[in-house]
Amino acid sequence: MTADELERETHALIEEIANKAPGNRHHHLGRLHQVMGAYTRAGRAAPATLRRLLDELTTEAVESRFENVPV
Repeated sequence: MTADELERETHALIEEIANKAPGNRHHHLGRLHQVMGAYTRAGRAAPATLRRLLDELTTEAVESRFENVPV
């Protein structure tokens, strides 16, 4: 993947996730991991926005697993 393609994919992914409801955004973790891997394979550091988004979505995924657990 060229640098331009990677940038386009990154912006498209961020926009797509931004348009989702907060409880459903974590369903894009797989695609986010793919884009992060593409940066690694290209020998480039992933942008800070993607790293922060990865942290946020991972937290959302963990919280969604325990949302209906009885106390």
